[in-house]
Amino acid sequence: MGNIRYNTIGLMSGTSLDGVDAAILDTDGEQIFNFGATHFRPYTEAEKHTLHGATQAALAWNFTGPPPNIFSQAEQILHTAHIEAAQTLLKATEHKGRKIDLIGFHGQTVLHRPPENGQRGATLQLGNGQVLADALGVDIIYDFRTNDVREGGQGAPLAPLYHQALLAHSKLKRPAIVLNIGGVSNATLLEADGTVRASDCGPGNGPLDTWVKHCGRGDFDKDGHLSLAGTPDISRVEKWLDATFFTKPVPKSADRWDFDVLADMRGLSVQDGAATLVAFTAMAIQRTVNQYKTSNDPVAEAVIVCGGGRKNPAILAALKEQNIGTILTTEQTHWRGDDLEAEAFAYLAVRSVRGLPLSTPETTGVSKSVSGGKRASAHPLKA
Repeated sequence: MGNIRYNTIGLMSGTSLDGVDAAILDTDGEQIFNFGATHFRPYTEAEKHTLHGATQAALAWNFTGPPPNIFSQAEQILHTAHIEAAQTLLKATEHKGRKIDLIGFHGQTVLHRPPENGQRGATLQLGNGQVLADALGVDIIYDFRTNDVREGGQGAPLAPLYHQALLAHSKLKRPAIVLNIGGVSNATLLEADGTVRASDCGPGNGPLDTWVKHCGRGDFDKDGHLSLAGTPDISRVEKWLDATFFTKPVPKSADRWDFDVLADMRGLSVQDGAATLVAFTAMAIQRTVNQYKTSNDPVAEAVIVCGGGRKNPAILAALKEQNIGTILTTEQTHWRGDDLEAEAFAYLAVRSVRGLPLSTPETTGVSKSVSGGKRASAHPLKA
């Protein structure tokens, strides 16, 4: 007899603060059986402003003293947006006569501090699973990262075990790398013998998004127009790559704001600044991926790029120069590139319920493979 299959919604709001991704996955927490509907609920400009304010307040607070008041305002926004995103998918499944068994709710990371000098790290994702469970009438799994951090892990990245399942489902060859470029970039190395290794790599789109906003040119570098028109200042990038993060052994993790180099970009045009930050992202990824090298050959044949960074042709072009393997996007592997992280937290929610590991020593540096997540039980919705 096989394991119980769960029709699960995963909810993800990344550090880019663009909105909530929601995706349905049919899984037993080991195999993937089917992919269901997806939905994106964007944040309004006012919502983004408050969420960004909460992130900046978190950096100043740094886990010391009472939490900033803005956290409660941010949570109200998060709850509303996540409930709306989930309701859209709940309605879609009702029409098909299917029910949702479980929801994985990542919450919003506002501060992440990796372990340092033998001290445990700390991580904070805003969002209360019980609020969602009460509103939606479905059990919620949330707070995925805390247990890993408590056990000495980095608390990130958490998607690697899902990447392993996705690669198996797709019957793609190993060794392969799944490279997620969000606010921070992270890589999962899936070795030929089945071993899964992972690490944050450094900056993703985060510094580039901040630069583009700072220059008054929108929220991000759409289609890489600014980056492609500029020339990177490689000497600055090499200076930034001297940061302590890049000398740490893998696995390692980072906060979205650990790579805020804007103060060091005076004198650069908008285009040259954008090109320089793209080079920083690509060279940081190469630096980290090459920490897994055992020979002169690339670590993997294929590097499958997911996350928002895959939509920036300048980032893809810069990655192709790094000799880390053939660069593919999720579109080329027929994966749902915008929904991968939401799918991952649907998958991890089922693993949490089953008590299966969410992270391993090879993916987060945790002392032993650990499960995690908290369960908020739903009460029957009143008619």
